[in-house]
Amino acid sequence: MKKPVLVTVALILVAVFAILLFLWEQGKEAGKKILKVLPDHVDMQVRDVLYTDVSADGSKWEIRAKTVTFVRKENLALFDQVIVKMNPSDGRTFIMTGEKGRFWTVTKDLDVTGDVVIISDKGDRITMDVLRYSDRDKILSTDSDVTLDNDTTRLKGKGMRIDINKRHVLIMSHVNAIIKAKK
Repeated sequence: MKKPVLVTVALILVAVFAILLFLWEQGKEAGKKILKVLPDHVDMQVRDVLYTDVSADGSKWEIRAKTVTFVRKENLALFDQVIVKMNPSDGRTFIMTGEKGRFWTVTKDLDVTGDVVIISDKGDRITMDVLRYSDRDKILSTDSDVTLDNDTTRLKGKGMRIDINKRHVLIMSHVNAIIKAKK
């Protein structure tokens, strides 16, 4: 009577071990498939991200995005559904939003594309399709159509250049201006 019980227990243990081994191997294969989702040139992809950078001059960047993909070889961060909060060292605030963003981590240059909107702390609203920022020159620029709106003025044109240090905005061409009456 003892021998059949021992054989049964041994068979059950072997079966459990075989099932666990099978599940372990399946899990390893599934893990390999998940890792292969990212292209070979991508180092890391993160969801719901907040990237903060403080420059030597005291200016601060906060970049929020639904996803960010880091490409280390190119020192590049690629953002989806990006929101950039920029605080120059003089205390002003700018919020920039767009569908896609590219941030070069070494130069601190930034491109934002797709329904780009800039809102300043003074209530200015600027819309365009593409925006480029050069950190070295502290210049925001675009070649696309631009609309600048505030309480007193609406400017439309093609191309724009904003010198952040000089607080100077230049609409490049095809300028149409409307002065709004005070209420």
